[in-house]
Amino acid sequence: MEHFQLAEQTILKIKANNITKWTAVQEEAIPAILEGNDVIAQSPTGTGKTLAYVLPIINKVDEKEENPQIIIMAPTRELVMQIFQVVQDYTQNTNIKVASIVGGADVKRQIEKLKQKPRIIVGSPGRISQLIKQKKLKMHCVKTIVFDEVDELIKTDDQNDLPQIIKATMKNRQLVFLSATITPAAMKFAKETSLNLKEISIEQSLEGNIIHGFIPCEEREKLELLRRIGSVPSMKALVFSNDPFKLEGYASKLNYRGIKTAVLHSKLGKMERSQVLKNLQSGKISLLFSTDVAARGIDLQELPYVVTLDVPEKVEQYTHRSGRVGRMGNQGTVINLVTPREKKNLFSLRGTQKLFFEQLMVSHGEIQKHITKEKPLKEKRIKPDSNQHKKPVTSKNKPMKKIKK
Repeated sequence: MEHFQLAEQTILKIKANNITKWTAVQEEAIPAILEGNDVIAQSPTGTGKTLAYVLPIINKVDEKEENPQIIIMAPTRELVMQIFQVVQDYTQNTNIKVASIVGGADVKRQIEKLKQKPRIIVGSPGRISQLIKQKKLKMHCVKTIVFDEVDELIKTDDQNDLPQIIKATMKNRQLVFLSATITPAAMKFAKETSLNLKEISIEQSLEGNIIHGFIPCEEREKLELLRRIGSVPSMKALVFSNDPFKLEGYASKLNYRGIKTAVLHSKLGKMERSQVLKNLQSGKISLLFSTDVAARGIDLQELPYVVTLDVPEKVEQYTHRSGRVGRMGNQGTVINLVTPREKKNLFSLRGTQKLFFEQLMVSHGEIQKHITKEKPLKEKRIKPDSNQHKKPVTSKNKPMKKIKK
């Protein structure tokens, strides 16, 4: 395993965390970022994108310089806190201080954090921009800006703050863009803000250790199927729907029927979101309902199941949903509850992906592969031909006519 001239302390931490092999995106992105290139990297969810940029940017920090040098931005508070924890872990035995800056938190407390002279800041664009305008956050020493989940960042209410944040830095700063799906809009944004952009694209193979399954049903049967799935012993599943109102309704009805559920939505505070995720991991709840946006940044290690109530419109959405299981090589199953019409839509998502959907069923408290029991073909009885045993008439056995004398 090549160490790409990373700092000795970083290498020791990598070994302590039992990392023995780079993922594809890490193998390409780490050296590119270390070389100082502007980078845009696309790689599926759960393939180690965070470490792909965290490790090389730590290498770039000058501990003697007391101003912020690295800015990392993400679209959700949940993702910001996850990135913050990773950076903290890898800077644990160094003098590199890290701060998290997010909207919705007390501004005065965050200003106090900045007075502690953090070298790396992880935050949301809106709050970072606000602190720059208030001249509380100095950007003249910033060497690298990272845009995690860039396709979502440019869709948030803070999207107009992104160019202003870039302009606040020196012209020779480095820009790094990452996402599981790089949309045309995200690529346009990256190219407009970068002079020399290195593109990295890791093929989105949805096979891995994930079983992609479907259970055919009618719309009215989905609630009962969810109840049966939620009744499977030790069930832990993230349940997706395109309709946030449907989530609340299903969760309420299932709780009434004795299935422990919760709903993850954007209105939940930081502590509430954290508690809900802990409840799923500990088994206190079986089903956690979520929309695609609310689930961005969730990192549930060894989550066994994802359930979809509605087929997503694009393969990119399906990639993000299915990417919640099978993370870093772990096994997982995606269960799509589909009506006949939705089944056609689901199969149309395959496109050029090497993806095979298996029919599943819930039976005897287990998720099982559906086995079609084919009736054995009955052998056709051939009626014997009454003439088949008769000898063919030939000139040799043909009876001779009596000749009259």
